Parts: sequence; structure tokens; C-alpha cells
Amino acid sequence: MSNSDFRDAHVMKNRYAPHVFRMVLEVTSTNWADGFGPKAEDYAQAGIPVCVVADRKHDQVLVCTDPRGGSTGTGHPTGGGMSFSVPDVVGVETERSVDRLLDGDED
Repeated sequence: MSNSDFRDAHVMKNRYAPHVFRMVLEVTSTNWADGFGPKAEDYAQAGIPVCVVADRKHDQVLVCTDPRGGSTGTGHPTGGGMSFSVPDVVGVETERSVDRLLDGDED
């Protein structure tokens, strides 16, 4: 998707049409179930293909892909000391450290 496609999808103020987003990165707070659950459903209903959840409470990263019918789709949790991959559907395939994302530390 080019920058012009993104700019053409401006709806109002700081809002853009959901179809222009390929990935959402969600960092959870202490109320994980209250915060992420409804948001994940919204992301899935919008058709955002990848949702990466930095779950600080459980010290893991969850990568959800292939949302369908309001469900977040397939989720793959990865714990500390490991790395996770972001699928190439976002435009670039990349691998990142869970510890780096959660704590800013390298393993």
C-alpha cells in the first residue's frame, strides 16, 4: 500500500478507514481481559490481518492472524527469552525479541 492510499483513506480528524491497516500492536495494562478482549474483536471485525499483543501481565507476546467474523483468528503466544515473527502480510516479514518488546532489553 502506498502513502497516497493511506492518505486517501482519511475519514476525519485522526481517524482512518480500517482497511488501510495491516497490523495493530496492543500493549496490555493490568486489566488485560477488560482492555484487550473488546479491542481484539473490533480489530477482527475491521478486518485487520495481524494483531500483535504485548502481554506484560503474562510476560509473553501473542500474534493473532487471519481474523474472521469478529474473532481474532489464530493466536501464537511466545514467552520471554524467545522471538516472534510478524507475517509478511503486513508488508515486511520480521522477527523480534519478546524481551526487547516487553522490557526494552535484549534477552
